[in-house]
Amino acid sequence: MKGTFTKHYDGRAVLDGFTLDIHEGDIVRIMAPSGGGKTTLLRLVSGLEENECGLGNDFARHTFSWVFQEDRLTDSMSGLSNIRLATRGKVDRATILCAFEELGLDDPSKRVDECSGGMKRRMALIRAMLDDGDVIILDEPFTGLDSDARALACRFIEHHRHGRTLLLVSHEEDVLPIHVDRTVSLLP
Repeated sequence: MKGTFTKHYDGRAVLDGFTLDIHEGDIVRIMAPSGGGKTTLLRLVSGLEENECGLGNDFARHTFSWVFQEDRLTDSMSGLSNIRLATRGKVDRATILCAFEELGLDDPSKRVDECSGGMKRRMALIRAMLDDGDVIILDEPFTGLDSDARALACRFIEHHRHGRTLLLVSHEEDVLPIHVDRTVSLLP
């Protein structure tokens, strides 16, 4: 998969002809300092932002499952209902309950607004990994997770990736407890 990406905000180039070239099925870590264009790149790759480049983008033929920087869960619904909604009812209850157990979450019927930040983050991860996108985008998926929860999350990702391409954003100082096939830096 290959694409070239350009994006300006307020006349300032965040990305200017940046080419992302990866193999299907790889786990790719994208690194840059804060404000360095990581999330912008992911949004361009997935078509959530308009690419100003005009060159071909192989990524456009794919579907995407996301963990955004913010959890994007509906607070008034249960965790179970959030995941069923996001996966369009394609994932059965038993699979979702097993996913909750894998990630150390004990009550899928609990309303999201009654959950801690770490619990919400794990629900967002369940939602992305159980969705059927052929490219998984994880934008800082371990935010708010302690080392034990991070380890569970990494095992969960490995168990539910099923060979799909995974784009993972993390900060430079993060030590990742997950195998990465390639690291892409947005540094000039």
